[in-house]
Amino acid sequence: MGEGTLCPRCPARYPWRGGFLDLRAHWERPHLRLVNALPPVAWLYDLWRVRSTALLSGGRLTLAEELARLRAWLLPAGPPFLDVGTGTGIYREALGEKALGLDPSPAFLRVARRKRPGAYLLGHGEKLPFRDGAFGGLAIGPTWNEFQDPRRAASEAKRVLRPGGRLFGLLLLGPGPSLGLWRPGEGEIQALLEGVGFRARLERYGQLGLILAEVG
Repeated sequence: MGEGTLCPRCPARYPWRGGFLDLRAHWERPHLRLVNALPPVAWLYDLWRVRSTALLSGGRLTLAEELARLRAWLLPAGPPFLDVGTGTGIYREALGEKALGLDPSPAFLRVARRKRPGAYLLGHGEKLPFRDGAFGGLAIGPTWNEFQDPRRAASEAKRVLRPGGRLFGLLLLGPGPSLGLWRPGEGEIQALLEGVGFRARLERYGQLGLILAEVG
């Protein structure tokens, strides 16, 4: 791949790391960055993810239902789609071949590329490396809880969506033990999304909040 890839609009050069273009330009919660860098965590993640939706929702929502809601909300908005914090690529795969997965963890992207082949980049949700209005739909799963700056991540999501674009999200709500995560209340996440320009609806399932938002 050579020494890197030049930005077409600026003098920056972005390196390739492990076969992924590295567009990371933000910071992460230190303990989460350490954990997410461990290959065993990435390889075992799917075992947790296939059970966590039902567990944290108190049985009111399954992963299959979560993915059905994802597709029902985002696909009508039209491609391309962006999955922020794609992890092992579960949302990206559900959205189809016109979806791009973005994650700051090379370990997780290596698993995603092997299990769910597709387009992936290294990057952060708080500083998305895309032009304004580039996407029709954008998904942010449990990565919401890991953001250092959730408001900036919401603002960036709104910026890269075209008029009428849609945002789908799922996150762990408060109150409860944070374990170093951001766990907002229902009113807090609703106000945050509306404050950056989304029309948003939040549905609560046990400890989980499901976000259906649209660019106003």
